[in-house]
Amino acid sequence: MSSFTLSDYGPNPNAGKDRNNAAQRGWGPGWRDCQTGAWRVVERAGVKVVARKEIAPLVAALFTATERMGYDIRDGQTWGAACRAIRGTNTASNHSWALAFDINSLSNPMASSFQSDIPPKVVRMWEECGFYWGGRYTGRVDTMHFEYIGRPADVDRHLRIARSYLDKPPRKASPAGGGRRGLRRGSTGDAVRELQRVLNSWYPKLTKLEVDGVFGELTEERVRYFQDKAGLPVTGRVTGKERTTLGLD
Repeated sequence: MSSFTLSDYGPNPNAGKDRNNAAQRGWGPGWRDCQTGAWRVVERAGVKVVARKEIAPLVAALFTATERMGYDIRDGQTWGAACRAIRGTNTASNHSWALAFDINSLSNPMASSFQSDIPPKVVRMWEECGFYWGGRYTGRVDTMHFEYIGRPADVDRHLRIARSYLDKPPRKASPAGGGRRGLRRGSTGDAVRELQRVLNSWYPKLTKLEVDGVFGELTEERVRYFQDKAGLPVTGRVTGKERTTLGLD
């Protein structure tokens, strides 16, 4: 089982965004007046969780995509809705809106020190789809925890992103960008799309790259920017060192 450090996950794309205020984001009351009539069972990846009805298709897509990425979601260690406060407080938990999900609690515990076996690419996908990851918390981290911080109006957009991870079959990389020489100008395919997603998550303040699977001029410029910041040779190509640093392997 792989174990990762916080630095493996790159910068937090949701830094500064509000959490624990679902009522203000348009989701109505939580604990102590939980809207259980709006809860739905989602059965995917061999587990059952309870999610808010509006995000149930989003959660289903993310659970499926998580398993396709090679990360096994384990029954008995994964759950969703719970009508309760945040532990040790009188503040409503996002679980009480059925907007939060804990995945594989035994290997991703809430603790004062960081411990996670969730691959960085999985976390990036959830974050891209509107979830704040508890592994980003300061102080007591909660690496099992993903909470939806979007508004009801954001769900359709995030669902389209989640379903893009389920596209099949993904285009294979072209010979010009594959093999030992890695990805470079002219490469195409799913590996390039993943690179573009990662670069967007690393540098959220820069203009977003279009995640189109085409390694063009703008993608090369962003790769060069990353290499310069990371202290790597500025070649504009993505080979072993770049893949390892970005968590693409």
